[in-house]
Amino acid sequence: MRPTPEFRAHHDVEDPRVDEVSFRQAWRVHARLDQLLADKRINRDVWQAAIDFRATWAIAREIGGREPGMIRIGSADSGDASMIARLDAEMKVAVVEQAIGRLATALVVACVIADLPWAAIARHCRRHPHTVRDWTVLALFALARAWAGATRRPRPSSFPRQPEKLDRAVASS
Repeated sequence: MRPTPEFRAHHDVEDPRVDEVSFRQAWRVHARLDQLLADKRINRDVWQAAIDFRATWAIAREIGGREPGMIRIGSADSGDASMIARLDAEMKVAVVEQAIGRLATALVVACVIADLPWAAIARHCRRHPHTVRDWTVLALFALARAWAGATRRPRPSSFPRQPEKLDRAVASS
């Protein structure tokens, strides 16, 4: 099935290629993120952080399953493990969103998750169409810095740091 002319107008599509060099029987669509890497606007580490963020976003925004409050601790149900993974993914996404801000998050989601055309990203984020790529590159670099911190488990802030304070907190409750 061929891509429509409208689809090709908004996406970078490569024809199938079967020859001595390659064997690709399907159409290949280049994502905006891949194009930024090919244009050397971002480096491999930033690209990998964006790919990891996209995978984590997909887990965090998973449709269906149980409600967040319905986790049974200690059960052998595999749904519980997937819910814990989903909650962990939601925490990572929230940490990154808080670290990079609303505008950068909107740019990253529009480019990495939705793969919108540059003009649509510019309209959605209220940026000029000529500078939206630069804004997105800056947002992707901010994502890479924040992603490095989000993948480490933060120390629970509600726990006292000194054991004697913990003993006092337990004794007082």
